[in-house]
Amino acid sequence: MNHHGNRPPGKQAKPLAQHPARLVKDAFEQSQTGMVITDADGRITMVNDAFCRIAGSDRAETTGWPIEHFFVSLRPFSRLPTSGDSAQATALSWQQEVLCRQSDGESVPVLMLVDTLLDERSNPRGRLYSFVRFTTPSGELLDDHHWIHIDPMTGLPNWLLLRDRLDHALAQAERVDTTLALLFIDIDRFKAINDAVGHIEGDRILGEIARRLQQEVRSKDTLARLGSDQFVVLLEKDGTAEAAQVVAERLQEALEPPFTSEDRYLLLTSSIGVALYPGDAEDVETLIQAARSAMFMARKKGPGRLAFVDHRLTSRLKEKYRLESQLSEAIHLPGRHFALHYQPEFDRNSLRCTGLEAMLHWKHPERWQQSPNHYLDVIARLGLGVRLNRWMIQAVIADHRQWSDGASPLAQLPISLHLCEAHLAQDTFDSRPLDHFLRHLGTTSFDWLTLKVPAQGLGNDLDMAAHMLKRLEQLGIRLAVEELGSTPVDIAWLSRLPFHKATVDARLARAHRDGRRLVEASCRMLNSLGIEPVIVGVDDETVATDMEATSARLVQGDLYCPAMSAKALSAWLTEHQPPEE
Repeated sequence: MNHHGNRPPGKQAKPLAQHPARLVKDAFEQSQTGMVITDADGRITMVNDAFCRIAGSDRAETTGWPIEHFFVSLRPFSRLPTSGDSAQATALSWQQEVLCRQSDGESVPVLMLVDTLLDERSNPRGRLYSFVRFTTPSGELLDDHHWIHIDPMTGLPNWLLLRDRLDHALAQAERVDTTLALLFIDIDRFKAINDAVGHIEGDRILGEIARRLQQEVRSKDTLARLGSDQFVVLLEKDGTAEAAQVVAERLQEALEPPFTSEDRYLLLTSSIGVALYPGDAEDVETLIQAARSAMFMARKKGPGRLAFVDHRLTSRLKEKYRLESQLSEAIHLPGRHFALHYQPEFDRNSLRCTGLEAMLHWKHPERWQQSPNHYLDVIARLGLGVRLNRWMIQAVIADHRQWSDGASPLAQLPISLHLCEAHLAQDTFDSRPLDHFLRHLGTTSFDWLTLKVPAQGLGNDLDMAAHMLKRLEQLGIRLAVEELGSTPVDIAWLSRLPFHKATVDARLARAHRDGRRLVEASCRMLNSLGIEPVIVGVDDETVATDMEATSARLVQGDLYCPAMSAKALSAWLTEHQPPEE
């Protein structure tokens, strides 16, 4: 019997050459699509001839190199997820257009397809990259209209695409009445570097510059290359002067690490000019020209500078940056830069001092006249409020301990101080809640201490704030609300929180048409809740006259007594405190 009677005619046993593994290998090697396999670290382990032709390199020059070395992409490069990541959180396959840079310096447009390779447990172990050139059947490159909008050297949008996006952005900004910012970037002294290293190496460095800048630009913004060593960033969603300054500083910082060229280290800086829509210009051409002019102004000041079209705006932002730097330095060494002053609180009927408020005094020779309270918003934005607050608490405790040990009458007066909002939200740099910090200060009693909670801190997460306030109350600390009337507060919540005092700013009487009624209504409401109102900001006779009709008993302000050092306060109290009746 013929055991092969059911086999189709001509079919014999498959030879070794037709084994599936061999067929797969032949397909990989002979494909006209460039193919690359990488390991989990993104380094090339296998390539075919088609990819070597696209990349202009042989196999020895590709194996072991990171895959991203051989193309430029507008999309950030995606790494494989680690073992702790969710596989679903990273796309396993995608495609995108890239530019592959050949050995002759030319860049060719390529469609890159990426497939993640999984092991038997479905964990990523590498990737398969397929590179398809845009060519006709005869091998000629397609003149795809998309690529006329792309700068071939960096892969960034060129002037044509930037112009299109600018037109759209300005039309959108006009419709919704928002602002835009345009940053014009010039790489300082790049021509000299280009001449020194050669144009091919200079082009490579320009590509590296573009990659560094692209990493600092948000996905909603546009980074484009205008040609030579000039770039432009369009900020659409947040086109304010402040946002432009932050982005410009990030871009300049991105260029700070040295660039390497063979055995040389090259230091590059950039001059950046900023123009704002609609303040500086209302059309594309004028906006570009305004930003370019501002860049020239920046360059005249020296390398690595930033300038706005409006000189006054440049000065204001420069002063803002200077203030932030000074505050940051001071807060990290508070004992050297700050001192505590104390301002008395009075019973306006008897003029007896009923308490003290601890206030910061900045020793800075230019800033000393303004209380650091004037800079609280800046301090909060820098994320330094908790650090400064903790130093204040420790300094107040040290002063009170010294007064107690010396049997000073100052030890009998309650002391209050401002509590930063971040402490309520338990948003601390070391994840250490305020009550834990206080417990480790070695103080047996806090019944003399009042913490003044900003009213705006009660407008956010009230549940979290209430939890922290009750924990502070358990330590014996008394609590007050600061600047009531300046921020909306839920009265029902206020009645349930453990406050015994609240400050009302006397200047509200001048800031509103019915200001006096507002102040008095606030005082009556507080009294009805069992919360003692304190009128603050009584700095002159006019304000004091406005406050005469209010029902508040306690007052504070420079008219009665300015803030002073602990030493001066001791002498003042001995001289001015009336005897008790």
